[in-house]
Amino acid sequence: MLSEDGRPELSRARRARVPRRACGYARSYSAGGGGEGGEDVTQAQPRRTPRWIVLGFLLASFAWAPIIAMSSTEPPTPLGTAAFVGLLVLLGLALLLVLLDAVAPAPDRASRRWKVAGLIALTLALWAPTFSWAEPGDEPWAWLAGFVVAASGLAGWRIGVVAAVVLGGAAAAGGAVFDGAPLPGVVTTFGVALTVWAMCQALVWLHRLWWSAQDGREAQARLAVAEERLRVGRELHDVLGRRLAVIALKAERAADLAARDPAAAAGESRSIRDLAAGALREARRTIHGEAVTDLPSQLRSADLVLRSAGVTPTVVVDPQTLSTVPPTLAGLFATVVREAVTNVLRHSDARTASIRVVVQGPVTTLSVENDGVRTAAAPDPAGGTGLAALAARAGAVGAELVAGPDGDDRFVVRVRHSTPSGRV
Repeated sequence: MLSEDGRPELSRARRARVPRRACGYARSYSAGGGGEGGEDVTQAQPRRTPRWIVLGFLLASFAWAPIIAMSSTEPPTPLGTAAFVGLLVLLGLALLLVLLDAVAPAPDRASRRWKVAGLIALTLALWAPTFSWAEPGDEPWAWLAGFVVAASGLAGWRIGVVAAVVLGGAAAAGGAVFDGAPLPGVVTTFGVALTVWAMCQALVWLHRLWWSAQDGREAQARLAVAEERLRVGRELHDVLGRRLAVIALKAERAADLAARDPAAAAGESRSIRDLAAGALREARRTIHGEAVTDLPSQLRSADLVLRSAGVTPTVVVDPQTLSTVPPTLAGLFATVVREAVTNVLRHSDARTASIRVVVQGPVTTLSVENDGVRTAAAPDPAGGTGLAALAARAGAVGAELVAGPDGDDRFVVRVRHSTPSGRV
């Protein structure tokens, strides 16, 4: 049986740049609150319709069980007729409960066993009156038992085997006692059971397969939403990290200048305002999937940010060299520059920093170097992409990222990429 667990709330899925189908599934969870305690209406409705269609077909098929039993027996008294009809009604209700379990997404196994046991007990309760009041050679109880075995098999093959053994034995006993021939009743029971079970099991199997496909599509949608959130988180970390670091430095400088140089403090405050406005613009662009991955723009931004933080930058890049860098590699270089400059501001006391993009034959190299390396840098509590993630991203495009100390007081981040005709 397929399981149906509580779903996580994805109330902001519409903000993610995922396929329309994925967003539709994600919104179906958010409309009802998701999580444990109930299934969302927008999600449940498409699932319930096929379930009720399958259940309706099963009920139409199994409705013949009490009809055949009633039409092939003649109770001798009105009281006997009433009792017989009452037992058939109870058997019909028991059949309904078992069939509901057969098309349910996650029925309780213990409850299912008790329902099938009750159905078998009601069938056995009809054994004596049905055989006694039946027309000779009609075998109505064998037909009834065959439908019950088929229903039990739909609920579970183990339960179906138990029902087949019990009711098949009862059919043989009834035939021997009332008709003097046990074989016809057994053949009828198993013939009806196999025919009805095979016909209905195919439909139930298709329904379960459809349900599994729906689960797979919804899982894919949730994965797409989760991946998009991770992307937005990484981009926000990269975009905002360095700007917030510069804002913090400038805020400290403005506080120091407030008493002795109000004009300079006001200038720093205006610079903080401009940086904050720029950070807000970039954050909005990132959320809408428009994060800047243009290498020239990132180099200019890095130069501005480093100067604002009091670091003297040296950017050595030939404009003609930039035009030869493939777009995929340029996007990687832009991300590395952004992350490396953020690390310079957060984890060093740098006074100078240099950024170089060099093309030598088939090898293209980006290097970001700074002084002022701290001996024991504290871990970044904000997390983010980090150099390890960038190394994995570089490997995905055939590049190699190396980061580490270079001398006593310098740190370098270097990315090298070679075309297929060359070697790194």
